Amino acid sequence: MEITRNTSYVAVFFFVSLLFGVAYADDQQIETTTASGGNQIVVSPGNILMDIAEYAPVNAYVIDSDGNPIEGITLQVAPQDSTVSIKSGSFLTNEFGHINFFIFGKQEGNTVVLVTDGTASSQVNVTTRNLIHYVLPYFYGNMQLNIINPSSEENFAKVQFYENSSDESGSRQILPFTVRLSGKEMVKIPLAKELGVELGDGWAEILATDVIIGGVWTKKGYLPFRPVNQQGLQ
Repeated sequence: MEITRNTSYVAVFFFVSLLFGVAYADDQQIETTTASGGNQIVVSPGNILMDIAEYAPVNAYVIDSDGNPIEGITLQVAPQDSTVSIKSGSFLTNEFGHINFFIFGKQEGNTVVLVTDGTASSQVNVTTRNLIHYVLPYFYGNMQLNIINPSSEENFAKVQFYENSSDESGSRQILPFTVRLSGKEMVKIPLAKELGVELGDGWAEILATDVIIGGVWTKKGYLPFRPVNQQGLQ
């Protein structure tokens, strides 16, 4: 079992696994390519598992051979095919050498998004699936999430936690993490530990490549995952 987590838009990611020939997101390795001139393009995340019609945020940075950001570089962001599309306000790097853009999942498949300045380049590996949606309606603090893969095949589950908030500014954004489940595997995940933050009350959304089961013990008793269809909770 492997778990990946994302704690901010500038988190770094590492290779988790290959399914159907494409890597899934993780957060311990940066994807970079160094050009002959010494500049590098760093993308984060380098590997993405996403749902159809989902937007996935990506950050790209241009740095020189000493690690200093380079402002004013126009980057080209090009999908390998029509599986996904790209949305961004600007592809010109700011004073931090940074741009951000969104990848939109248009149809199921595996693809690569190339980020280049014409010399240096880096890529994002994207897997788009029609994922199965679940909701865990109540969660709090450092509770443990239990997930079971009833299939004999490898399965992936992406966990997104949302905090409840009475603050007018709304809840803070907590980025998801991905769990790889071997066949017939059960995993126990201390959610706050994996996210690297102290959590308040909230709820979790789970998106999986195949059927999963599980839930948590809460103050309200045991709460299982609730599958979601297009009309709402089943």
